[in-house]
Amino acid sequence: MRPVRLCTLGLPLVAAALLSPATARAGNGIHERTPVQWPGATACMTVIDRSVSPIVHFDYEIPFEDTMVTADEVADSRRHQFVAFCRNHTPQEPLPVWLAWKDVELAEAAGIADKTDYTDEEVLETNAIYKDCFVRVTADEARRPITFAEAAKGFDWDTTALAPGPYILQGYTWEPAFNIWSKRPGVVHVVDGPDLAAVPPAAALTNTEDLLFGEDTLMLQGCARALPGSTMTGYWSLTGQSGLEWHVFAEGVPLEGETIALPFKPPFEAVGQTVALRVDVVDPMQRSFSAFPRALVVILPGNGETTTGEDCSDTNNFIGMMSCGDDSSAGDSSGPDSSDGPEPTGSTGAAGSSTGSTTGETGDAATTTPIDGTSPGACGCHSGGLAGSWAWTGLVLLGLRRRRTRAFAPPRG
Repeated sequence: MRPVRLCTLGLPLVAAALLSPATARAGNGIHERTPVQWPGATACMTVIDRSVSPIVHFDYEIPFEDTMVTADEVADSRRHQFVAFCRNHTPQEPLPVWLAWKDVELAEAAGIADKTDYTDEEVLETNAIYKDCFVRVTADEARRPITFAEAAKGFDWDTTALAPGPYILQGYTWEPAFNIWSKRPGVVHVVDGPDLAAVPPAAALTNTEDLLFGEDTLMLQGCARALPGSTMTGYWSLTGQSGLEWHVFAEGVPLEGETIALPFKPPFEAVGQTVALRVDVVDPMQRSFSAFPRALVVILPGNGETTTGEDCSDTNNFIGMMSCGDDSSAGDSSGPDSSDGPEPTGSTGAAGSSTGSTTGETGDAATTTPIDGTSPGACGCHSGGLAGSWAWTGLVLLGLRRRRTRAFAPPRG
């Protein structure tokens, strides 16, 4: 689940208690990190054709300037940097908070981190999944001040030395000992001409919904670029466990053109839970790329008529709907989703493959498709709509959603 921001008068004390030992050493530990904000018109698919030009310009924004570095921070704290990854990831499995061990050492020298507090998996350059799957778009030594003037310049990405394929761009906020990432929506497909056989497929999902009723269907939407004859396979997994266990909900669905459209009907056991979703695009050469929605999805008790359970009463109230929650793990799910799926896929050696439409522009030699952008289900014992006590439940949930524009850190005091 996404963190809930702490908004109390006792915020500094609460935040200090929640932070790790290393982070708690930083005097600015409760300072809210300033994310990179990507333009609202960011394309689902950006194609960089290096036969035209290997250099493409990208724009970004900031919500406010952030330059007041305190005495106990590293000298170049509160800066932005840009990194590209050869694979995507679900919000349930965030990126490491450190880019390099030298950054940990800089923070340790400033007295705000202890190198022994961190493992290889918490540092990007030694993480088992990502160590060979990222490239710096802008250098560590060229991290940018968080000012409107600097953001207005945007940045250029020279892809000359990259392996062709799909990439996911991320903004990195350097403010140890608590650094954050801001994922750019969509995917970047680096190619050397129009031959799709020369690169793996690329894919991205544009969904931002984080709520869904159990009896509704969420249409997963997005873009893809892949060889004709490519297919889509959809997966879902419960969250809140030690690791994600992917189950198939749709398999081998033909990819029509450059548009992803795959319906997800929550299985019975997902009702009342939070789920991660994923779509793999697989081409005829068995190359694949995994795409994820931009949020986890909470599956609420549905909005239809009472469906299952001897003890279910059609009382149309929250307690009645949740009373069969003990059986939520029982029952067969629809379709083939009882089978385990493979791990998410990306390209190897920091090279990616991705798919999507190709209209519009984001820079030199780049073609793009605009992003356009539903949500969670519950126990089989339920009865319809938002009537009765669902009214107050909805009000509570509305207070919890859409809190992703700021970083994990607590709000400014």
